[in-house]
Amino acid sequence: MVSNRIQRIALGCVTGLLLSCATPQSPALKPIDPAALQTTVDATAKELLVPGAVVILSTPQGTFTVSYGTTTLGATIPPRADTHFRIASNTKTMTAAVIVQLAEEGQLDLDDPVSKYVSGVPDGDQITIAELLKMRSGLYNYTDAPEISASLDRDPTKVWTPDEVLAIAFKHPPYLPPGTAYQYCNTNYVLLGLIAENRDHGKPLARILQDRLFGPLGMKDTALPARTSNTLPEPYSHGYLYGSSSFALVDQLYPPDIQAAARAGTLKPSDDTGQNPSYASAAGGVISTANDLVTWIQALVGGRLFNADYQPDGGKSNSGARRPGQPRGRRRPANQPTPTSTSTVRAVVATSLETAT
Repeated sequence: MVSNRIQRIALGCVTGLLLSCATPQSPALKPIDPAALQTTVDATAKELLVPGAVVILSTPQGTFTVSYGTTTLGATIPPRADTHFRIASNTKTMTAAVIVQLAEEGQLDLDDPVSKYVSGVPDGDQITIAELLKMRSGLYNYTDAPEISASLDRDPTKVWTPDEVLAIAFKHPPYLPPGTAYQYCNTNYVLLGLIAENRDHGKPLARILQDRLFGPLGMKDTALPARTSNTLPEPYSHGYLYGSSSFALVDQLYPPDIQAAARAGTLKPSDDTGQNPSYASAAGGVISTANDLVTWIQALVGGRLFNADYQPDGGKSNSGARRPGQPRGRRRPANQPTPTSTSTVRAVVATSLETAT
């Protein structure tokens, strides 16, 4: 699915990931033509003015990797499957996985109110952790605030804290009453990052992600960088932007005049690689590679991260398997109730995947 983020022609050196979970007997899976795949990637990248892309398509027929363009404008450096890039909202799938793990350990309940762990949240006693995960809190999305984009345009290296971005969000009234409707909101996942730190012995989120996910899964090229860092490990892909960062943050299409100028070549993109991503943190701050994201998605949908009670399919995808790094016998305490329902966890995982697109 092509999201508005891509449709608005926000120019960036993109590393892409496609994953098929079809079985070898699936009649829906047509034979893969590598040449046709390459042609599709080339045509799509050119249409969207994307300087570079790498796509990994993993299927029962095998794994197909194709690349396009360059990681740096003005040079010929083809992107590779081990090229580092900022994965943006794919981070949300990782933050959500940590929260579900904490729930299965009895460290929290998905029905707990946010106010139990974070104070000062509007309607915090009415918003549950599950509603944060499923984008149903109704809270104001701090990246919609003009002061965020103005600050990033003025000083892209500014170091942000979760408290700073939440203060901006809480100055604005909520969009909706809690639980009434889906509303995409980065504020939700900043709060989830704080809740994870609160419930996992006060460890910083970067350490939590490393200890629970990246290390056990062997994702050696994936990390949530230090808040003060605005660099990426080599090799890395540059990111580019036309005009103000506000177009990217509010996920809107560029105006027709900017689109026309970009396509005509009269408007050149700016290199935004040095922007400090600390404003995104648990909502979008992780750096990874296409190779590591293949590992991540296969673990997430393949039953390697959660115990059977918390697996969306009831554990059928990998029944009896322990998650990476989990000691034998480490299960939900006997006096800890099963989460609200399997449908709640299914919605959590599905929403996390959806919000990453």
